[in-house]
Parts: sequence; C-alpha cells; structure tokens
Amino acid sequence: MRLVSFIPPNGGPARAGVLLGDTIIDLAAAAPLVSEDASDVSWDMLTLLRADHPEVNLATAAEIVQAVVNLMGSDDTATAGDFDWHGGLTIGDTALILPVTQVRIVAPLPQVIALREFDAFVDDRTAALRQAAGYWVGDRHQPAFRFAGHTAIYGPDERIELPTMAPLDCGMALGCVIGRSGRDIAPEEADAYIAGYLLVNAWTVRDPLLNARRPRDFATSLGPWLVTPDELEYYRDDDGRLLLTLRLMINGREVGYYHTGLMRFTFAELIAFASQDTWLQPGEIIVSGVAAGGCLLDIHGDSGPWLRHGDEVVLVCAELGQLRSSIGQLPE
Repeated sequence: MRLVSFIPPNGGPARAGVLLGDTIIDLAAAAPLVSEDASDVSWDMLTLLRADHPEVNLATAAEIVQAVVNLMGSDDTATAGDFDWHGGLTIGDTALILPVTQVRIVAPLPQVIALREFDAFVDDRTAALRQAAGYWVGDRHQPAFRFAGHTAIYGPDERIELPTMAPLDCGMALGCVIGRSGRDIAPEEADAYIAGYLLVNAWTVRDPLLNARRPRDFATSLGPWLVTPDELEYYRDDDGRLLLTLRLMINGREVGYYHTGLMRFTFAELIAFASQDTWLQPGEIIVSGVAAGGCLLDIHGDSGPWLRHGDEVVLVCAELGQLRSSIGQLPE
C-alpha cells in the first residue's frame, strides 16, 4: 500500500488514505465495508500505526482497499487505478474515493513521535569532507545517531522558509516508520517493526558552530506517501538492503543521486541499535542520514552556494514518489 495523509475537500484534520492511481481511498469513509465498529473511529495515520482500536490497523486498511477494489469491479489493485472516479463510489452520500486533485496531501505522518537520524548513507570520502567542514558524522564501524527536531515536519509541496540564522542546505535521505512497540529488538526480527518507507529531506542550517549547538531542529520534509514493505520486497537484496535510486533535483536539474544498496548498515541493524535498553514506539522515524552527494555541502564544498529564495528542491525515487519543496523568504 501507498499510505497518505490528506485534508479532505471540506477541510478538517488530516485523515489516512491509500493512493490508488490518481485517486485516494478515504479509509474512514470506506471502513463500514469491512467493519461497523471502525466507522466512528479516528482514522489518522498515528492512530492507524498504534492500532489504538482493534479494527483500526494496517491489516484492516489492506482489507478496506481490497473491498473498495472489489466494488470497482476488479480484483487487482494494479488495474483498479484505472477506475473512472467521475462515476462515483459512495456509501450513502459519502464518497469512498477522492481524486488527488481535490484534496491536499500533507506529510504521511504529520505527528512524528521521534526522529532518530543516523549516518548510514555516507562513504569514507564524504564523511571526511563533512568532518573537515565541522559537521557531525557517525561512526564508520557501528551505527550512531542523533535526535532531530520532530515537531517541525513539512509535507510535499510545502514551502520551506529560509532561516535567519545562517544559509540553508537540503539533505536527501530515506526513512522508515516504526509500526510496533519494541525494546532490545534483534536485527533478524527488526524488519517486522517497519510500517513503511518514505523520502526524507533533512534541511540543515549551514553554520558548523550553530549546527553543533542545535543540530537538525530547523525542518524536516516527509513524503509524499508511506510505502509498506511488501511493495518493496522485490527491491531487497540478500542482506536486507533496499536497492533504490534516489535523485536530487534543484530547479529542474539533477545535481545528485544515490543508490541505497550502498547503505553502510541495514535499517534492521539501525533499529536493533536504537532499541537497545529503550522502547521504540509506533510513529517514530529512523532516518538513514543524508546520502553522499545528497546536499550542497557535498556538491560545492563548505563555501556554497546555498539555497535561495525561489529555488525548488525535489527528491525523486521511482518507487517512493517525488518530495517537492519550494524555498521562500519571510516577508520583512
């Protein structure tokens, strides 16, 4: 499934849905197809991951998707994306599917419980460059992370305002969302705790002294959707690494790319390390760290140039979508 959080046409809080072609299945609206008990429950993404209600969980979401697909006259989600939504699919007066053009897609997980940012996408050369410029790098031989600000979360197509403190840099990364509570998780069991994967743009203020005093609390963009592990099983190697290509586009020009098969540690290893002597909870995000070549520091060095007002930054992955952000400036 490709899970999304969206604001419906009539406004209100973000709701969880599933992307199907150019439409979104509204899980709350379609819940009566599989369970009367789940129809009056909050269907936001965090509630879905936590399974606060016995009928509101990822398994039920998959059942809802199949029920909607069956109503469309198909038995395959791959072909159901061609459904003509103009004809309508409703329960009473409630639409079960909505065209993407009529809703506002926000960050897949608008309420993040915690952001643990590792440094697993960096080769030795890039690590040396970043360290020489005065920025944190993780251990080369074992996982290491730092916490990032989890309340400054932005979604696809949301504008990032330039900071007043120092220049701004982007940071192409990959994240996995924790879907089950766990402590002291073994690496061979850790994949079962992943609810899905998403693109992450780890925005960084480019001042090494300031960065050391308040690391990565400026902003983080997530999206455009959360892809469940079963959708990506084909792209996994024997060691558990995903084999995906991430691309960094600035103002329509590709300036960097990274193949995730080069990841220094697997997400299972990162989860196992993060859970030692502590609990991981649904809604936490494990971030790979900024990919080698995935920021302007790697591309241009520590003198920039950096992002400017009017720039557009897009992270692209064929399997995970496009995370687009515009750069703005606060009015004086």
